[in-house]
Amino acid sequence: MIDIAILGGLVIDGTGAQRYQADVGILNDQIVEIGRVSAANREIDATGLIVSPGFVDPHSHSDFTMHVNPLAQSTVRQGVTTEIVGNCGFSSAPITPKSVKQITGRLKGYGFEGDPAWRTMDEYFSHIEADGVSANFAFFIGHNSLRHAAGLDGDETVTDEHLKIMSDLVAESMEAGALGLSTGLEFLPGKFAKTEEIEHLAKVVGKYGGVYTSHVRNRDSEIFSSMSEFLQIAKTGNVVAQLSHFNVRFDTNAPENAWERAVGMLVAEKDKGLDVAADTTPFRFGLGGMSAILPEWLLKDGYANVALALKESTVRDRLKSDCDRYWRYIHKGQWSRVRLQGSLHYPEFTGMSFPEIAKEMKQDEWDCYFDILMAAGPDMDKVIMFGENMTEAHLAEMISHPDFSLGVDGFTSVDHGALADATQSQFPYCGHIEFLAHHVREKKTLTLESAIHKMSSKPAQRFALKTRGEIKENWFADLVIFDADKVRSDSTLENPCVYPVGIQQVIVNGTIVVDESQHTLKRPGRVLRRK
Repeated sequence: MIDIAILGGLVIDGTGAQRYQADVGILNDQIVEIGRVSAANREIDATGLIVSPGFVDPHSHSDFTMHVNPLAQSTVRQGVTTEIVGNCGFSSAPITPKSVKQITGRLKGYGFEGDPAWRTMDEYFSHIEADGVSANFAFFIGHNSLRHAAGLDGDETVTDEHLKIMSDLVAESMEAGALGLSTGLEFLPGKFAKTEEIEHLAKVVGKYGGVYTSHVRNRDSEIFSSMSEFLQIAKTGNVVAQLSHFNVRFDTNAPENAWERAVGMLVAEKDKGLDVAADTTPFRFGLGGMSAILPEWLLKDGYANVALALKESTVRDRLKSDCDRYWRYIHKGQWSRVRLQGSLHYPEFTGMSFPEIAKEMKQDEWDCYFDILMAAGPDMDKVIMFGENMTEAHLAEMISHPDFSLGVDGFTSVDHGALADATQSQFPYCGHIEFLAHHVREKKTLTLESAIHKMSSKPAQRFALKTRGEIKENWFADLVIFDADKVRSDSTLENPCVYPVGIQQVIVNGTIVVDESQHTLKRPGRVLRRK
């Protein structure tokens, strides 16, 4: 007798094909029958409900939060069964004596207690598996974390010894099963890296048939040179290339038709044979590091020195006319577009806009901004903001593009406690629901079949997650059962920590993790190592 029978549901198999009615049978961790299924130990009546592959988030930062939320509460309740993490150049392994403080500080910013018990990527994977997780996770090696591990915290001269340390760590991590290398070139210390440094590391990844994914240097005034660099690194490294959360923020000095022209560059290289694609996000607003607007002359000696410099009024005065980068609308004075997502030193301002914070602090927005960064000291790269970045029309063109997978660029959270307090935004609670409810059902930007393809098999294939992402016999039983007409989120900017409505069951590796919309506390997730 099989373990689970899902009866009478409307199967959307993840390939983009039209839905059809069928039963789905599960034995152990695999789908074993599709069609008419005999009796099972557990029968689920899915009449009128959608049965789809579990969602695969191609760009997540849940490695920041999974150690205090191994149940993956907010994401698995949305139907997410696999998360691709280690993005934007930040990963929690490998660790060296030179980087342990930096990585520990970031984890503690999300409620982690104690010190990391791992150093290598292999030890990291073993640690995760020993604790158990509710979803599957696959990991990139973060370039910023590599630089810290090699002792590169600013614009130091990169020596052959630095390159050897980073290359050896990449090779060791790839041997352990990492997906490849990620960069975050708008952030410290990666922003100081020359193209040649990244090419050197990408070549190591290419030897293993790995992936290079990048948060590129610029998505406004210098978008075309950033795209050219991304494509050059991919070709030089002989890697699969993934462009992370690619968009153009509105009113940030981008050239006319910048997004269309940049994506045209991607498509042209794809047509020539480069294995390149992209992913994008569901919201008009996005998460970002507050320190990313700071100029290189201030950042070159590291964050501890930045904090000291911010005590000086002359430095602040100079910065008010020299922070025209990253979210350029801040420099234009559009403060109402920016909110504080989390700061250990100013938790009372979490979720508030900077005009609201300025009113509370009784000073202008710039000085509030600098005070919050200064208080974080050497950990100021962990101070996160979220802002209104995109238009609805731009979202539609990104989400509907055939080369783009659909992810969230968020992290898993929980609706109470220290982690909830530190992650007061909608990203953890409703990003995937936003695709289903807003972009499919309300805006009709995509059909449900197309959206599920972009949320399951397309990213699974992109990252070589074998026999996942589709409903097929002998494939892994990662499934979600939901009501397409009723699925919704009641999470708001003012009250974000709310789980979704309409996700009935979520199954990970054949085990029911969400049952009748409630978490079962099971931890059947796995570390998915690249073969």
